[in-house]
Amino acid sequence: MPILAQAEDDERVRKVDSIFVYKPAQPIEIYNPNAKFISNSICADVIFSNSGFGGGLLYTHSLDEDNMLFANFYISGARNTDEIEYWDYNTGRWIVPNKINRLFMIPLTLGYTRLMFQDAIAGSFKPFITGGIGPTFIISTPYEKEWFTAWNYAKTYVRLDAYIGVGAYFSLIDNSVSSANIRYYYIPFGGNGLESIRGLPIKDFGGLVLSVSVGYTF
Repeated sequence: MPILAQAEDDERVRKVDSIFVYKPAQPIEIYNPNAKFISNSICADVIFSNSGFGGGLLYTHSLDEDNMLFANFYISGARNTDEIEYWDYNTGRWIVPNKINRLFMIPLTLGYTRLMFQDAIAGSFKPFITGGIGPTFIISTPYEKEWFTAWNYAKTYVRLDAYIGVGAYFSLIDNSVSSANIRYYYIPFGGNGLESIRGLPIKDFGGLVLSVSVGYTF
């Protein structure tokens, strides 16, 4: 009888335990990087070039899983040689010898991006090739004037820019996106160029540019 009673108690425990069934409030989704599709995105750009660094914005719009259109711009200084400041005891301020203009550039580019090797590379690493064309606004202010006062004497030039580049998206988590690319700009100024340093005119405001972008998709 004690054995039978114990068996009945165990059976009741099993029946009671079977009532508690745990399940998640929402269905569990298995992470699949290949399922991430960039429909639209907007990103902040950090730019590194021979002229120093700058900042800008990038907007992309996907035509399908492999093809995207984009618009971007960035703002940076412009120079074609090292510009080292020295203390001038006569004026009591830091100066760059023989500098006659402060130069700034704002390339605005519309273009096309093609994602590559989609079937060969798994995960969130998505290499691409890219190219674009658009206007570049080049602004010069006289170096002899104080920085803010010099903007009253600013001159603006508009030139055509074009670039080609390669890069990769390397993080696609939730709605975030980040990428890096290197591109070569061609921005001819024409004529005798534009001087930052006396006697060293800049005839092409292009060159290699490294861009790192961080933003979100929507």
